[in-house]
Amino acid sequence: MEYRKLGTSDLKVSVIGFGAWGIGGAPFWSSEGDNMSVKAIHKAYDLGVNFFDTAPVYGFGLSERLIGKALKPVRDKVILATKCGLRWEKEQLGAITKNASRESILEEIDQSLERLDTDYIDLYQVHWPDGKTPHRETMETLLEIQKQGKVRHIGVSNYSVTQMQDCLRIGPLVSLQPEYNLLQRSIEKETVSFCMIHNIGIIAYSPLASGVLTGKYGRDTKFKDWRSKGIIGEFTGEAFERNIEKVERLKAIAESQGKTCGQLAVNWVTHQPGVASALVGVKNDRQVEENLNAVNWQMDAESGNQINEIFAVDE
Repeated sequence: MEYRKLGTSDLKVSVIGFGAWGIGGAPFWSSEGDNMSVKAIHKAYDLGVNFFDTAPVYGFGLSERLIGKALKPVRDKVILATKCGLRWEKEQLGAITKNASRESILEEIDQSLERLDTDYIDLYQVHWPDGKTPHRETMETLLEIQKQGKVRHIGVSNYSVTQMQDCLRIGPLVSLQPEYNLLQRSIEKETVSFCMIHNIGIIAYSPLASGVLTGKYGRDTKFKDWRSKGIIGEFTGEAFERNIEKVERLKAIAESQGKTCGQLAVNWVTHQPGVASALVGVKNDRQVEENLNAVNWQMDAESGNQINEIFAVDE
């Protein structure tokens, strides 16, 4: 496993990170049960993954509890990342709201520490920008809990360059967690260069485009989970069909490399400028092994050129 320094922090994260959204299960994803999720976490750790990323909203606390339980015996050997800023009144999609206020963060941090069964969090990230709360209030609160030793480093997720600039006026950020994959490359316009200039590590989430880049879906696939809601990504209509056409072409390249479609997609992300780690979600230990075969090799130049042609960014 390759490990990379995360921004200006002292954290060295595995190039493949364990994305723990999926193990939270309903209402976002289906899971194979808590026992299988714990087995997947253990398998990832055994194979060299040291970076585990979760959030309170993933399964409304379940994901954090499973991560905390599975990794308790090796807490000092892993990097735990979680988030704040998304709250809910009921455990359903429509009840989730953005709240990065001082009051909310001070409440959330203690809840996450309890669920993760730890005294500190290595990387604490604001999950989504909260347009109602000034960045100063959010950052000053994060710096306060950092001074208390509850968090080691501060990051943000889904933030724009302008929003990060506002945060940096108050305090340092070591990471940005954006959606980044072959089908979603908007951060290449200005975000990547900004992060590299300011030494902010990029943690790419959804490197498989929520499963589309695995190659297991077709044009007629009808999703029954959150992907049918239009929250993130394009999973219906003409845009989805165009993406499936691109994935079919990616399959052919993957076969020529002796790899799966998903392995090629993840490998591509890990070789992009500024990327410290790619978060890959799994349901079981078998998927962990398959995903980790996406690293420790370099695709040939011809394949890289073909991929760039297929997934060229529209200007």
